[in-house]
Amino acid sequence: MLKQKILQELENTKIPDLKFLFSDEVLDLALDVLVELLEEEKKDFLELLKIDDEKITFDIFLDFSRLDLFFSLLNHLQNVKSGEKIRNIIEEFEPKYVDFWNYIAYSKRYYEMLVYCRNNCELDLEQKRILDLSIKSYEVKWINLEKEKQTELKKISKRLSEISQKFWNNLLLSQKEFNYIFKTDETIKDIPENDLKEAKDKAIQKQEEWFLFDSSPSSYMAIMKYCTDSQVRKYFYTSKHQFASSWKYDNREIILEILKLREKKAKILWYKNYAELSLVFKMADTPENIISLIDEVTGKAKNKANEEIDELIKYFNLEKLDHWDMSYYSRIYKEKEFKFDEKELKKYFEFDKVLSWLFEIVNKLYWVEMREIVIDSYSPLLKFYEVYKDDKLISYFIGDYFYNPDKRSWAWCDNFRPKMENGEKGQILPIIVNVCAFAKWEKWKTLLNFIDVETIFHEFGHAIHEMLSISKYSDLTWFNVEWDFVELPSQLMENWATEKESLKIFAKHNETWDDIPESMLLTMKKLEKYWTGNFTLRQNEFASLDMHLHNKAVPDSIDELDDYVLWFVNNYSISPKEKDYKMYASFSHIFDWWYGAWYYSYMRAEIIEAQVWGIFKEKWIFNKEIANKFLDTILSAWSIKKASELFYDFAWVSISSKAFLERKGF
Repeated sequence: MLKQKILQELENTKIPDLKFLFSDEVLDLALDVLVELLEEEKKDFLELLKIDDEKITFDIFLDFSRLDLFFSLLNHLQNVKSGEKIRNIIEEFEPKYVDFWNYIAYSKRYYEMLVYCRNNCELDLEQKRILDLSIKSYEVKWINLEKEKQTELKKISKRLSEISQKFWNNLLLSQKEFNYIFKTDETIKDIPENDLKEAKDKAIQKQEEWFLFDSSPSSYMAIMKYCTDSQVRKYFYTSKHQFASSWKYDNREIILEILKLREKKAKILWYKNYAELSLVFKMADTPENIISLIDEVTGKAKNKANEEIDELIKYFNLEKLDHWDMSYYSRIYKEKEFKFDEKELKKYFEFDKVLSWLFEIVNKLYWVEMREIVIDSYSPLLKFYEVYKDDKLISYFIGDYFYNPDKRSWAWCDNFRPKMENGEKGQILPIIVNVCAFAKWEKWKTLLNFIDVETIFHEFGHAIHEMLSISKYSDLTWFNVEWDFVELPSQLMENWATEKESLKIFAKHNETWDDIPESMLLTMKKLEKYWTGNFTLRQNEFASLDMHLHNKAVPDSIDELDDYVLWFVNNYSISPKEKDYKMYASFSHIFDWWYGAWYYSYMRAEIIEAQVWGIFKEKWIFNKEIANKFLDTILSAWSIKKASELFYDFAWVSISSKAFLERKGF
């Protein structure tokens, strides 16, 4: 009966009952259900392969998968509420799941069916595009490779999946071990009241006194900006960049294996290296072009970064400025020279008001309405919405915004269930989720740091990109968009969180409801180019390290890898890192997520976004005509065309870095 109830819930065309699906009784049975669904899909796939050529239609390649939905939900639970039970389920089942997808990925008959359909069936433009992308993915994998090499590639995919899970588990457990207890508030009395309250609550939960700060983003930033003890700041900085780099949670051996497997995969497929393979479905042409772009921007950023550092050293009469002191002195400098107090600014960003204004902006621009619904779920902090455009239900949305120690410590957007046609049941609507890790005020209103506000806007930019896709086929959304273009809508959305005209409307004092003062807005405007040199240098360090690790021969040992990374980052940094710097051991974007040899995509997308935002600014940031044009040509189009064509349809010019460089003040 329970198994049948689970299967029925997965058929729910609205939002499935996550409280039920994530319950202990379901998790105890989850592995059996996954295996049963897998066997069912294997059987269906084998039947599909038997279809005669003359009976092939485009629709036979479309199917709603309860297996994909259930495994997607369980992976989400692993990311937001990790525990031994869910980790064991994922680790046990994922190799079987990968085996099945490897079988599909190297099915010559399935490839031949796709080719036959493309050449012989009556198709619309979207169907042709989907088939072209699918066929290309098979040809990139060299579908005609001899069996021995195909077998080797399948083994590589399976092993990469296994050790990526191990990487994430090590990182989470390493981070959970870290905490620091202050027995006095002498060095932390300047920390914002809400952060101190959170630290006090954490101490009580651990049966400790005073204040406990951990590895959460809010704890880390509070210490780095406000703790008056440089040695404590150094301890937090050093610890953060050593997570998962030693003892039982050491990720370095895993990383070395990941790099070697990726390199081996690329060479089997006749590419020089993994970076070259990764760019097949991107806008950028070659690793060398990307490295050249990064180096060009880095050179300009380094000049400005040196000026920024020298200014603080001179202002505070310091001998030098270490990494762990930068946020602290930068914050004080802004308070003294610009009369800018981040604690005061925070009072104008109450969480519910920020979210409400975000939804109103999207409604102003694209006629999208977010209607909150009440659902009893696995966490009382979740927010659920039905999403309407022109009074038509188009999607479901879930907001999961607050930190817990078993959650990944950054923000992301995910798609539980893609949009699809499902025979007699008609269209199944997508379920989009935004996940963040903000500090939650339990008894008072939750106030956000400004960077948190930007994060909410950024992730919702991803969400509306998926919600507003005009294609009825999920194959033209999400992963089929060039990854150095997919960050465009999210980074563009951040501008409505930072632009003065927008802030004047939604930034209200949490107690008095007064508008944000004009003087504060003017100061924020002056600070737009402040510290952009150091920030860009840091991001380019990550992007360039990622590209070089995947573009060069893999080191032979952990010691060589450590030495290479340290040498490399010190070539980018203007303040040398010490030998204990091991940030790459926790570099989840490239070793646990999909950004291996792709991290450059953030800067590439920002270059494009700066041009797009310039067009909005020129015409007015709430201009309906421009918003509709952006919606029609980019936001709703996804990968109906190549990204370069979508951009040209909107801007009518080629991509240029001019607006990006001007924005940064380089």
